[in-house]
Amino acid sequence: MTKDPRYEVSSTRRALLKGVAAGGLLLAGSGVHAATGNGKTLRFGVIGPARAPAAPTGYALARGYLQRELAPLGFRDVRFDMFLNGPDLNEAFFSGTLDVGIYGDTPAVVARSQGLKGRLIGFEEIGLAAWLLTPRGGVRSVKELDGKTVGVPLGSYIHRYLLGVLDGAGLTGRTKVVHMLGRDAGAALEHGAVGAYAAQSDLAPTLAALGYPVIDRATQHPELLGSSVIVASTEVLTRAPDLPAAWNRARRAALADIDRDPAAYFDFHQRTSGVTVDAIKIAHPISNYPAEALPPSGIQILDGVKRFLLSARLIRNDFAVQQWQG
Repeated sequence: MTKDPRYEVSSTRRALLKGVAAGGLLLAGSGVHAATGNGKTLRFGVIGPARAPAAPTGYALARGYLQRELAPLGFRDVRFDMFLNGPDLNEAFFSGTLDVGIYGDTPAVVARSQGLKGRLIGFEEIGLAAWLLTPRGGVRSVKELDGKTVGVPLGSYIHRYLLGVLDGAGLTGRTKVVHMLGRDAGAALEHGAVGAYAAQSDLAPTLAALGYPVIDRATQHPELLGSSVIVASTEVLTRAPDLPAAWNRARRAALADIDRDPAAYFDFHQRTSGVTVDAIKIAHPISNYPAEALPPSGIQILDGVKRFLLSARLIRNDFAVQQWQG
């Protein structure tokens, strides 16, 4: 089979660190670009390929709650940029073109370990799942992936899940892990370019509905479930120290609306993301959205992420998660 450059092989253990620490480029040719800071525009980034943010913060933005809460802090406008993955968003953070980022726990923890001076101000979602799927007629268990190629978005919470699953099956160093974004997963599975694909919570139900078998789920390994964190730069917090409280008031207002009319929210999420309502209910149940800014369950997940990355020598610099909190 001719090697596809999209499926470039990377070291199972080192790719996660390299992918997150090195960062990446902003979405090229998509119309998305880094916002210019002027002190009056709050610039935040989220992970695409959705057209706009979903989840509680996206709902708070769509309903005007976020703008209302930020206006007294001196922000006249709120703009978002969509990124392909966490490493891309980290690059924008390190370059100073973002004030707030909403993204997976794993790239956020690695960035913190690498010296990003942001503060954890909240959790968007807790309990993000990942599924491991195979081509039709492919392997039927994780152990059968010995010597196979597995695709995953490098540097993501899904990548951490995959490394944990492979390690638990005794396959560390015995598989080839390749960087593959979700947009390429269907074609790779259809043509047998990979032995399996580790899919994020949004994409996995869609791939399963197309007939690709699921051989493992993060729900089988609670310690490998992910979370989506909200991180603010120290620069924006210096200018607006009340930002965390304002942000979380806007989220709680959106959550109250979601609780009152979940159908309206799921319709919004579907229109924003392009994912079916059935898949959204599986991937993002409302119970995943915490009302508390920094719940103990989320802090526990982050501490587990950090310990996993340290034990795997994917990060070198330890830090206290409690000291990361804004």
